[in-house]
Amino acid sequence: MNQIFRQVRFVAFFLLSMILGFYGCHTDDTESNFDLPLPEAEPLHLNHSKPSMPKTQVSGKKKYDGIVFHVPEGWEEVPLSPAQQGLISASFRIPKAGDQVKLTLSSVGGGIDANLQRWRGQFQLPPGETPTQETIRVDNTDVIWLDLRGTFESGIGLESATKSGMRMIGVAIPRSPRDFYLKLTGPRDQLMKVEKEFRKFVKSARFAL
Repeated sequence: MNQIFRQVRFVAFFLLSMILGFYGCHTDDTESNFDLPLPEAEPLHLNHSKPSMPKTQVSGKKKYDGIVFHVPEGWEEVPLSPAQQGLISASFRIPKAGDQVKLTLSSVGGGIDANLQRWRGQFQLPPGETPTQETIRVDNTDVIWLDLRGTFESGIGLESATKSGMRMIGVAIPRSPRDFYLKLTGPRDQLMKVEKEFRKFVKSARFAL
């Protein structure tokens, strides 16, 4: 009888050990899974620097439509608007003269007389004031210098406007097959600051072969 009891107790102890061993192993596996460290992602190196924009400030010799000019220091060439592309060769700002001073360069057909008349039509001159026109010599070529002052109507287009107290110095250079034009506009007081420099810029023109 005692022998049977010992056998039953041994079997019970064996079964209990098996059960505890099974659950113990399962628990260890589960805990070990949670204890594993999560892999860290490599730091993402973002480049927050802005893309470098091309400098608009220009100086020195520049060629436009076959004419080489010496651009003064401090002048800024600005991108052409969609409305200007195909009509304007280059556009400048002259910050030291004023933020409203603009210069455009273009090659246009139709004849110089017709274009000069169109410029005159864009200005309403004060009573008693008349346009000033002269001929200057540029690279052995006679060039027309036209000075207009008054209320300026820039014309039809997205950038059209009418402003009083304005001035325009227009220069017409005879060329073939299309004549070349320089048009400097801005308030009278601002344009006065750059008039001598602009004349020097015009006279620096050299006609490339």
